Amino acid sequence: MAIANLLGSNLFNMVILAIDDMAFRRGPLPAAVSEIDIFSALTAAMMSALVIVGLIFRPQARVLRGVSWISCGLFALYLINTWMLFTYGH
Repeated sequence: MAIANLLGSNLFNMVILAIDDMAFRRGPLPAAVSEIDIFSALTAAMMSALVIVGLIFRPQARVLRGVSWISCGLFALYLINTWMLFTYGH
């Protein structure tokens, strides 16, 4: 239930951003935010897509002591996003 709540909330926020982009009068919404914020939003979308792929295909192959490649991918995306925020953030 926690995974469904997290995934649903994340996807709902993406839909809200799309609606806000249509209502934003001063041009495209990504033009009004910094590049690091756009990178974080794209990372969140990639992480959501990776979770959906993992739920659909249920990988049987395990790496790193029983952890699936989906978990490794999520952790790698998290680390990349954290490093980018630390290095180039406000």
